[in-house]
Amino acid sequence: MSTPAPTGNQPDFIPPPGGTFMGHPKGLFLLFFVEMWERFSYYGMRGLLILYLTAALAAYQLTPGVYTNTLEIEQTVATEGDVKPTMLMQRVPLTVQVGSGQVAAPAQLAGDAGPLKFELGTFTQDSAGERKWNPTSTGITPINFAVEAGKKTDGEPIVYRVTNTGDKDIKLVMRLARPYSPDVIAKDAAKAKEQDPNYKVYFKFNDTSGVISTTIRPETNRKADEDPFDLTIEPNRIDSGRSWIKADASTLYGWYTGMVYLLPILGGLIADKLIGTHRSAVVGGLLIALGHLVLGLSGIGGMALSDTGMSVFVAGLAMITIGTGHFKPSVTVMVGQLYPLGDPRRESAFSIFYMGINLGSFLCNLACGWLAVNYGWNYGFGAAAVGMIVSVIAYVWLRPRFLMGIGEPIAGDVRKAPLFLPIGIFLAAVIGYLFHIGVLGMFDQFVSNPIVFGVIIAASLAYGIWFIAKQEPQDRGPVATIFIYMLFNALFWLSFEQAGASLNTFTEELTNRRLMGWLIPAPYFQSINPLLIIIAAPIFGAFWAALARRKKSIAQPYKIGVGLIFVGLGYVVMVFAALRLNLGIPKVPLMFITGCYFLHTVGEIILSPTGLSYVAKTAPRHSVSSLMGIWFISSFIAGLAAGKVSALVDPIIEGKVKLPWNLGGQADFFLLFVVTSCGAGVLILVIAPLLTRLQRNRQD
Repeated sequence: MSTPAPTGNQPDFIPPPGGTFMGHPKGLFLLFFVEMWERFSYYGMRGLLILYLTAALAAYQLTPGVYTNTLEIEQTVATEGDVKPTMLMQRVPLTVQVGSGQVAAPAQLAGDAGPLKFELGTFTQDSAGERKWNPTSTGITPINFAVEAGKKTDGEPIVYRVTNTGDKDIKLVMRLARPYSPDVIAKDAAKAKEQDPNYKVYFKFNDTSGVISTTIRPETNRKADEDPFDLTIEPNRIDSGRSWIKADASTLYGWYTGMVYLLPILGGLIADKLIGTHRSAVVGGLLIALGHLVLGLSGIGGMALSDTGMSVFVAGLAMITIGTGHFKPSVTVMVGQLYPLGDPRRESAFSIFYMGINLGSFLCNLACGWLAVNYGWNYGFGAAAVGMIVSVIAYVWLRPRFLMGIGEPIAGDVRKAPLFLPIGIFLAAVIGYLFHIGVLGMFDQFVSNPIVFGVIIAASLAYGIWFIAKQEPQDRGPVATIFIYMLFNALFWLSFEQAGASLNTFTEELTNRRLMGWLIPAPYFQSINPLLIIIAAPIFGAFWAALARRKKSIAQPYKIGVGLIFVGLGYVVMVFAALRLNLGIPKVPLMFITGCYFLHTVGEIILSPTGLSYVAKTAPRHSVSSLMGIWFISSFIAGLAAGKVSALVDPIIEGKVKLPWNLGGQADFFLLFVVTSCGAGVLILVIAPLLTRLQRNRQD
């Protein structure tokens, strides 16, 4: 939830009109309001994006007909010594008939085909209100559903209780098959072993259309307080997603989050050199609002299922990121312009502004998540447009009263400002078209090529060394620390940004979200972090102030190190959660994901507010803008890398990607962040004495 610090030189200071409130110009609270809605937009989108992309198509939205997927069930019996384990594959056809609305009865079930026992049954409530399992038959064979076209209706899933009646552990892996067509396989035989990312699925099992891996222990070894493994199967009855595999969804997520941090560099230059921060903020707000309207339109009618609708959706995403590029740096800079240089109120002003950011982040997931679950994805996406439009109207209407003279350009031609609105719309449309014809996919593959990626890394290192070397001798050490801290900062945000990616899908699919009979929508959990920040930030602020009064401080590398360790500890919690899932438990309690977000929030509060402030205090005057831009580029890389790493979840679970450790299932994935985050945190703490000697001020 970080926010950029103001940069650039201020003209002669003119106090803003409108008087003060709580000791601050009233214009601060107007900027608080508009920034709240911009963050509502970004984090609302972040909380829904991957869930929407990976959700199955909704049967009731399909044209009448019969639609089939196949559930693949792998059972592997544990062996001892050098004995090769035996694996049995079952392929269970899942069929949904769209038409009459009469739910077809399941096919007659036969005996088990494998060492595990699949028992069909239902749940009822006893006199005490407890859920009771009532088995009806044994075995799993083809499963049939039927829905009425165009009518969203509730229905009960098919439920199987899976037990192990033997004496050895059995590894269970399940996925919905996504095979390539025979024509494609005829041209490339290797495709027979790969997944077709464009293959459409209509079902979910245990709330996922991805991969589930666990170990079913013998019943004699299962503890009395451990839930048995229940397998639920049903068609998507809510609203159509895009049926993407997680790898592709995570990649788009990475580009979206990354571009939100990259484009403010260009937006800041446009504001500084051409149209001023005031007009840039208005252009950005309008583009964000239009982008959300486009997202809402992309889910109406046939576009909810078509490739054209998906391309329109990507254009809407692009419009939001372009608008954020204009908006984000401009509003932040205007906060700084409310005060003369050296005004002691500036720091507290940014603390108040920071609360606006987190209030928007808190509210968005509650509102957008509720709308998406109860009315449809497009309502959740479009909701932010309403608030953004209201905030822009309020800003333009109240600016003469509270912000007159703030945000005007020192140079440039303000008459050019309206041109950036159609330019932004045009660029977003071009990006949507390039996605439609596959160019963006090819570009992503090019950038992801190991050789290309290696060249980019080498070039980045060479540039950093050159940039440091060209500084004056007294500036080389301080500038070197900026680059070093930038690297560790990127590692922190790479781990932290899993919140909208792998942690989000874990919450949706593998967390027991029932609380007092209410199923909590997964996006609600994205509000834990901003809520905790709103509560804890004043406490930490008082702590930093107390240190300052005693003329003590914690140097930058120590803050970064502790922040990294806390984010790593959050993943320790997730490793324990995933290990429980490896024991045949279908879902873990919500305390795990809540605990993870709590530890991540502590790390963010310690690390986040200091980075850009350190750059502003440390960078040589002639390099402040360049180093600010480089710092934002590191955030872009972290966001993009977060998506790329999240794409490895299913391949790691299935064993297609090997890591140096083998805990099993998603525990291996989460341990990756424990090792990198805690390892990086310990490393920077070890070299902190050296780094502080290189700093311009050892107390920074």
